[in-house]
Formats: sequence, C-alpha cells, structure tokens
Amino acid sequence: MTWLQLELETNQTQAEELSELLEQFGAVSVSLTASSDEPLFDTQEQLQNPSEDQSDNNKLWQKTRVIALLHPDSDLDIMLVCLRDRIGADNIYQHKIELLKDKDWVGEFKAEHQPLYFSDRVCISPSWCDQPENSIPTLVLDPGLAFGTGAHPTTSLCIEWLAENDLTNKVVIDYGCGSGILAMVAAILGAKKVYAVDIDKQALQAAMDNIERNNLSEIIIVGHVNDCVLPVADILIANILMNPLKELVSKFSELTKTEGDIILSGLLHVQAEECLDAYGACFNMDEPVFNSEWTRLHGIKK
Repeated sequence: MTWLQLELETNQTQAEELSELLEQFGAVSVSLTASSDEPLFDTQEQLQNPSEDQSDNNKLWQKTRVIALLHPDSDLDIMLVCLRDRIGADNIYQHKIELLKDKDWVGEFKAEHQPLYFSDRVCISPSWCDQPENSIPTLVLDPGLAFGTGAHPTTSLCIEWLAENDLTNKVVIDYGCGSGILAMVAAILGAKKVYAVDIDKQALQAAMDNIERNNLSEIIIVGHVNDCVLPVADILIANILMNPLKELVSKFSELTKTEGDIILSGLLHVQAEECLDAYGACFNMDEPVFNSEWTRLHGIKK
C-alpha cells in the first residue's frame, strides 16, 4: 500500500489548529517539527518562572513544519483548499506532497534504536533489545516525549564525560533533566545523590518513570526547578540551550562547590566562545570538546 505524506509549513499560532484539522480530515498520524532554528526556551525567566497557563503554542517554533500521513485516496486538492479557508491562506507558507511505500514502521523504528555504549562503562538500551551479557551497567530507556536517549551528540558528549570520570560518592545536579538519562548515568556510575530538575511536567513524569523502571529512585530526587531545594553539588551538568546557560551563570556558580565540576552542553560549536566568556569569571574553563556541530564545555569552580 502507498501512503500520501503532506508536509505544510505554518506559524506557531496556527500549528496546533492545523494539526487538529488534518486529524479531522482523516490523517493517520500528524507530527510537528522545527522549520526555524530558534530555541523554544531562551530566557532564565521562562526556565525558572514558567506560567501555569502558558499556551502550548508558545512551545512551538516560529515556523513549524506539520507532517501528515494520509490514505492514498485522499483528495489533497480539496483538503488544501479547506485548510487554507479555515486557518487563512497566508498562514500556510508552503506545502509538499510525497508518495510513501508502506513498510513495517514499528520494526523500522526499533531497528534504528539499538544499545549505545560509552567508554565500556555504561550502556543505554531500549527495552526491546536483548540486554548485554557482559557486566557493563545498563540503563533501559525507550525513546519518548522527553529529550534524551543518548543518541544525540549533546547527550552523548555529557555521558562520555560522566563515564570518563570518577563519580563515586559525588553529589550531582542534572539541571534540565529531560528523560532523566544523565541523572541515571551518574547514579549507576557511583554518585551518592543526584538531583534531576526540569520545568516541563511531561519531562519530569518521564524522568520519574524511567528512574523507577531502573530501580534508581533511592538515589535520584526529581523535582520542578521552582520547587526542588538543591544542595551545593560536586558536579552540575546542564544540557539545555545557549541563552539560559548564559543567564544561569550566577545560579550555577552558587550550586557548585569550590573545585567542583560543571558540564555544559546543548551548544552549537559557534556558541562555545561566547559561553566560555560568560563562565570564565566563576569557573576555570577547559577547551571545548566537539561532536559534529555540537559542543561540550567543562570547568572547575574557582
């Protein structure tokens, strides 16, 4: 069977309505991805004081790509006319139609996500894979709503640092924990206590589920940034975005003990120098480590 894929570019205000309309018109699935490259959260205020009634539209990109999978007999000409009429022709910037051959979508998804190994000290494995027979500590973590399975360079750069250093009896803060992957890696590598905080409720729920699934609840405390009382840590790790990293320098300095480690990621390589300058007043920063276009920074608290 052949499927039709309709790809539309719109704005953050109309993306959700467009998605709902496509579902009403019979779309088998609808996904939203970035069509512009600005970060979703870029201020400290948004990170630390998110509004409870904040619209979901504010969590989308200024230009958002809406991709719908449709039955082959769908009349796309009529559908496009109806969509433009409902949300305004000016709100659909461009569209593209493709024919997709049917395949085992679930099997293909699972095949793309296999166990990942870091410095022969930790393994991240989806639940559908056979667990390693060797003695390497293994986390079971399935791709989901919250960011972080170890595959993205920003995450793998952070895991590599954790795997290459002694975490025994250390207190660790994972600031912007997403799926909880970095907190869990720290826990299985010997950390005494780990604090995993985020601003996103879905991320916090995903983190709690993953931590419980891996029997790490006694080591890891999960909480909202605004509600969790954080200690001064031996290691603070933050895989977030450039602007909040810059604005959180003072807070991160307060949360990191003297001669403690800070690990920063979520940065493009072109942003490394600017972030190094921001942290240089409080931390002795090392040279950046790169993976593709992404960067990891490490520093020692002065």
